[in-house]
Amino acid sequence: MSDINNKLFKEQFMEVQLGLVSLCMELVGDIADKIYIYCSIERETRMFNVFFKVDNEIKTLNLLGLDSTQSTQLLRSGTFDLLKLEKVCKEFNMSVPTEIKMIYDVKSEKFDTKYRYDEVCSAKTGKAQAQVFMEWIAEIKQG
Repeated sequence: MSDINNKLFKEQFMEVQLGLVSLCMELVGDIADKIYIYCSIERETRMFNVFFKVDNEIKTLNLLGLDSTQSTQLLRSGTFDLLKLEKVCKEFNMSVPTEIKMIYDVKSEKFDTKYRYDEVCSAKTGKAQAQVFMEWIAEIKQG
């Protein structure tokens, strides 16, 4: 891939990720100290979910006291954005990550992202997407 195409890929890939952060920020504003975004893209399945650190407590969407319509819309929009992410990867002939874990620090406006490209959620691994998401929440809670 040429340097120009590589730069375009990185910009477009980052734009989608920043869009996911923006979706979450629109919902919770600045009540969250950190936003934890989970994305799973495997075979024909997509999953987007999120949890937050608020006042030193880990809270899932259902613990934030938000309207369920808002939470559902966030999850749908995030899942739709995963299709955009896939499209960007395919357009530039790049591998699509099977898993993305993003941690966004609201105060510093910095985020850390980890990508996987191997099977995470499948019959082969014996793990479902929701299970992996819940394990990540438990891991963050344990510190």
